Amino acid sequence: MPRRKAFVPRCAFPRSLVCLCLCLQKTEKVRSFDVTRQIFFPLISLCESCGTSTTNRGMWVEAGLHAINPVHHRARKSSAVRWTRRLGAKQDGRPLAKGGESDADVIKRVIGVEDGNLTDVKKLSAGFCNQVMLVRKNTPDGGEEALVVKLYSNLALLRTSKTHRGVVDKLLDELNLGPQLVASTDEGIAHRYLEGRILTEEDMHTRSDICAATASLVATFHSLEVPPQFDDAKEPLLWSWLECMLEEIRTSSNVDRLPAGIDLPALRREVDIMANTVKNMELSVVLSHGDLKPSNVMLVGDDPKLMLIDLELSGPNYRGFDLMKLFRTDPARFSEARFSDFLSVYCETAKVDESLAREIKKETKIFEPLTWLEAAVFFGLVVAMGQDFGGPSSDKARWEALLRDRWAKYMASKDRIEAFE
Repeated sequence: MPRRKAFVPRCAFPRSLVCLCLCLQKTEKVRSFDVTRQIFFPLISLCESCGTSTTNRGMWVEAGLHAINPVHHRARKSSAVRWTRRLGAKQDGRPLAKGGESDADVIKRVIGVEDGNLTDVKKLSAGFCNQVMLVRKNTPDGGEEALVVKLYSNLALLRTSKTHRGVVDKLLDELNLGPQLVASTDEGIAHRYLEGRILTEEDMHTRSDICAATASLVATFHSLEVPPQFDDAKEPLLWSWLECMLEEIRTSSNVDRLPAGIDLPALRREVDIMANTVKNMELSVVLSHGDLKPSNVMLVGDDPKLMLIDLELSGPNYRGFDLMKLFRTDPARFSEARFSDFLSVYCETAKVDESLAREIKKETKIFEPLTWLEAAVFFGLVVAMGQDFGGPSSDKARWEALLRDRWAKYMASKDRIEAFE
């Protein structure tokens, strides 16, 4: 019977990795998953030091697993995130949680505390991307400190760069436009806990005081210079997010999970249409939040004092994309009067002529279909990834329903963009 050949991907990294694995195949000690992972940690680090891309690192890991145990690790094209996650390895420099590790273990690394210093960990939310925890810890003076700690998921890391994470959080902390930053690592970020509440869509469309305060806050934020850490961004971040998510869907072995009519070719086609249209419009690009939903604005006290939170997607992006996410709601709830008042205060704070309010309103409405399409691609990625691929839930029906809803809203609004060309 002919000997089965090892799967060897074409990559710049030396083929000695697979050769080593073939030798290790004869050693019973490497049959266990934990020992295999220990062997691959230094090898993956060596890949990184040699400049091997994330995708090729994933291929080499897959090749090594296949060489050690061809029966249990079939070599096939799949997501690099999937393989590096299963090995507890790194994606873009972030050490992912190893098997058996608790959230508390990761939290301690993020905020830099020793065992015994955490007094309480309570889950605040588990959103579409990240886990958010309320953490209480001992302080050197014998007191207690409350922090909000966000643990990044693979879905969040996919759309962000290591050099960008925490940059805008630090900037807004210094300017008192965001909560105080305590720690920022590749695994998560921590801020001082503030008493308050997040805004709602109803606030933006019914509360004139909150609407005006939000306009002043957002205009101040949009007027800031983009930090130099984003100099590598050649275009608004929206396009790189979409490309990253589409590529991850394409390389997933579960791409066929996408429902009929919202498959990868359909998503790709619509992204290309929107990109070709919007990129030719020369729309304003500013330092943007990236996910400026009302729930990412926090009301602190009764002044009202507002702060921006959840800033991991911040960077150079379209002004209209931010403003549309802030005001997007059910058509029956939308208040044209509140939106006009918002733009009036926005222009005044940004020190631009109020005559531009009409242009900004037009610019904002251009982005309605793109906000729905970006969400549809995101939920398409969640459906394709699933829980065993690092996704946030195994409730496939829920995520597929969200995908269908966002896709339907995109299709219903996409033609409106033609009126603004």
